[in-house]
Amino acid sequence: MAAARATALLAVAGGDAPGLVHAKVDGLRRFLLAYGAARSWLWLALDPGTLPSGPLAVSAILLTGCAALAWSARHAALAARLALAVLVVQLAWTFPLTHNHFFLELVAVALLALVDRDGDGETVALEALCWVTALVLLHTGLAKVLHGLYFRGELLAFLVGRGGRFADLFAWLLPADEIARLASYDPMRSGAGPYRVASVPFVVASNLVWMLEMALAPLLLWRRTRPAAAVAAIALVLAIQLGARELGFALLFTNLLLLFVPAAATRTLLPVLGALLLWMIVAAFGWLPGREWLLTGNV
Repeated sequence: MAAARATALLAVAGGDAPGLVHAKVDGLRRFLLAYGAARSWLWLALDPGTLPSGPLAVSAILLTGCAALAWSARHAALAARLALAVLVVQLAWTFPLTHNHFFLELVAVALLALVDRDGDGETVALEALCWVTALVLLHTGLAKVLHGLYFRGELLAFLVGRGGRFADLFAWLLPADEIARLASYDPMRSGAGPYRVASVPFVVASNLVWMLEMALAPLLLWRRTRPAAAVAAIALVLAIQLGARELGFALLFTNLLLLFVPAAATRTLLPVLGALLLWMIVAAFGWLPGREWLLTGNV
């Protein structure tokens, strides 16, 4: 009985034909393994010294091999299982400094590593991935509510005061003297502030973030609203990344959101995604322009 209820609950996020399910799973698996390899090379290039370079280089090479193996239909599941083992080792030596989105990558690879094309495994994995994606989106909004510093824009005001990308992004919502006031505070000094502003559009923008995240999550699961919600969620993620510049998370979560679109979008976009990941690696090592920009974000 419990198993039947769990299956029915998972199926809420499903509904795709078997051929489309396979195309979505296949495309996401290939992207995830390429993404994991690229992330490892970026860690090696952009953050030397934080992690042991020798083991990190070995893991980057192994994940690159897994990404190449995933292009073989016969060995795609094996590639995901091998990659999962490497990711677990990476987690062991990076914890507790591990980025939050690394755990999302790990869960996604684990779900894809457990299934072959035979049977209903791919359908269950896809439904589970959709549920994970919706729950992550819901959690990001709920966390902002519980954080308590989005209602009046205090957190965003603090980030604007630190300068850089957030100040650039929100400059059009705040007067210049307000930005100067926020920038004058020493964030390391007790009592610095207040980090409250009089700009209504700024406060509205701060609250819209968590409201949309929490509203879009259930709309992703309802089949009639799923495609529109997926497009809106992708637009929201990309808009947030104009300030956050968490390029790794943006790529990962956008491709998970593409699972809700009634097409194998990730598999279609693989050449573009591959070129983007390759550029990131080459730029991170300083062989193409862009290293400074990558350093200002979070990969």
